[in-house]
Amino acid sequence: MTTLNAAPRSKPAAGQWLILGALAAAVATAAVLIVMAIAIAIWPDIALFKPLDSYARAALFTIIPAFAATGLLAWLAARRADPVRTFVRIAAVVLLLSFIPDYLLPVPDKTFLASSVAAFLHVVAAAAIVAVLVGGYRRLINRG
Repeated sequence: MTTLNAAPRSKPAAGQWLILGALAAAVATAAVLIVMAIAIAIWPDIALFKPLDSYARAALFTIIPAFAATGLLAWLAARRADPVRTFVRIAAVVLLLSFIPDYLLPVPDKTFLASSVAAFLHVVAAAAIVAVLVGGYRRLINRG
């Protein structure tokens, strides 16, 4: 039985979104850098592949998407009754599209292994970002 007087869900404030985005960026960046370090320790030659030759670049290319994803979820939350479902679907499509450059762009020292490690880092980043954002958003809206 559903009740008509269910507690209204509060909308996260801009500051809460910024904190959530920063947390998603920090968690995802840490995860990506740890996995990248492990992969390079196992297969040192993959570090010759341009996407895997810089920890700073890997961090930057994790932080920017984390804040972009935060903005997308905030935008969807203001416009959709079920923003999480739409967000997860968009995130899955963007993740799949993110694999294309790793395998198709003509970059020196590209191997199937190096491309696969780079693609796996996209999966690590996406999993961390989506988990933190969705979990954080659900906690925020259920507080009110």
